[in-house]
Amino acid sequence: MKNWIKRRSLLLLIVAAIALMLQACGTEEDGEPSGELSLINEDNQEVSLTNKDRATVLFHFTEVG
Repeated sequence: MKNWIKRRSLLLLIVAAIALMLQACGTEEDGEPSGELSLINEDNQEVSLTNKDRATVLFHFTEVG
């Protein structure tokens, strides 16, 4: 009997985890980000990362040590 409860609880946890992941990965109704996403480039100019025709590659460097 206890084995049945453990299996049912594990199944419930797995379903809840999958539901949370799907909710977190969801998009807006129109498929576009809800806000403007922009960064400052090396020339101190603001560059928009949303609504671009080409993919953007971002490099993030941190100082270690």
